[in-house]
Amino acid sequence: MQIVTLTADWGLSDFFAGMVKGRLYSLIPDVQVVDIALDIDSYNKNKAAFVVKNACMEFPKGTIHIIDVDSHESKDRPYLVVKYDEQYFICADNGIPSAVFYGKEVEIYQISLFQDSNFYNFPAYNLFCFAAEYLVSGKPLEDIGYKRDSLAPYTKLENLTYSDRVEVLVSYVDTYGNAYLNMKYDEFEDFRDGRNFSVYYEGLRTKRKMKISLSYYDSVDSGDHGLVLTVSATGYLEIAQLHAGVSGGQGLKAAKKVTFFFE
Repeated sequence: MQIVTLTADWGLSDFFAGMVKGRLYSLIPDVQVVDIALDIDSYNKNKAAFVVKNACMEFPKGTIHIIDVDSHESKDRPYLVVKYDEQYFICADNGIPSAVFYGKEVEIYQISLFQDSNFYNFPAYNLFCFAAEYLVSGKPLEDIGYKRDSLAPYTKLENLTYSDRVEVLVSYVDTYGNAYLNMKYDEFEDFRDGRNFSVYYEGLRTKRKMKISLSYYDSVDSGDHGLVLTVSATGYLEIAQLHAGVSGGQGLKAAKKVTFFFE
C-alpha cells in the first residue's frame, strides 16, 4: 500500500481536495490518501512548515507528502521533490522546505515533468499528482528533474537570549488555543541551567512565576487561572489554558513574543 499525504490551504468546503484525491486514486493502485491539514490559513507558509515538520516525519519510509500552500511557480521558486529519510516531499521552493529541513541532509530535485494542462493555477492537481505517480513507479529519481544543491531561504524565527532572560516567539496556535513556542524543552533547560523563572507576554498584567508542568491538568490547581507551561508531544514548549485557550483571553497569537526571566 502506498501512502500519500496532503497538506494544503484549500479549506474544507471547496472541491479542491476531492479533485486531487480522485486523481491520486486513479493514478496510483492501492493508494491511501491521508489528510494532514487541508485548512491551513491561506498562504500561511510558517504554519504549513510547522505542521509538516511536526506531523509528517512519523510516517513510514516511502511515504509521499504533497504540500500545496502558496505554491505558484516562478523562476526563483520552482516545483521540487525533496527526499529526506526515505520519504518524499512534493512542493514549491517557496521557503516551506527550507523551514522544514533546516540543518538536515536532503536530496533536492527540480521537477521537469510535463503537466496535462496549459494553465498553471492548480499545481497539486495538474503536476504534483503526476510526480507522485512517477515516484511510485520506481523509476530513477534523477529522471524526475534536475538535481539542485540548495533550497530557497526562509525567514527563521529567531529567539533573543540574554544572561537573565530569553525572548521566544509563538510559532503556532492549535485549534484548542494552545500556543507552541519556537523553543524545544531541551534547549530551554540548557539555557535555564536550573534557575527559577517567570513568564511575561502582552496580555498578562505582570510577569508570573511558573514551572514546567507534566500535563495540561496540572493547571487545575495552579491558582493561576488555569495557565500552564508544558511540553508538547513534539518537544516544543507550550503555553496552555485548560478548557479555555491562551489565544483568546490571553491574546497569544503566532509571532507574539514571550519572555522568560531567570533568577
